[in-house]
Amino acid sequence: MVGETPEARVERLVLEYAQSLPSARPLDPALSLREDLVIESLSLVSLTLQMGDELGVNVMDSGIELGELKTLGDLVAMARMLSRTKNQETINRSA
Repeated sequence: MVGETPEARVERLVLEYAQSLPSARPLDPALSLREDLVIESLSLVSLTLQMGDELGVNVMDSGIELGELKTLGDLVAMARMLSRTKNQETINRSA
């Protein structure tokens, strides 16, 4: 969604894909994607592709190694990186 922080975007998407959800909000960045949230590999791929689509960034071309995404905090860091990539692309096109 437009205007969402990376943390809010990740939390919203994780809530869509997680098979197990802790009751506390906001979600703890240390939560394991696999063990705590029970997000399987294929779901993680779908989640990251959806995030890229929302940000207007091709995740497959971004150099992100999905195997390195272990925690919710890793996803937030990825969202921040994708946002910076999109912002830099916008600045470069304007120059």
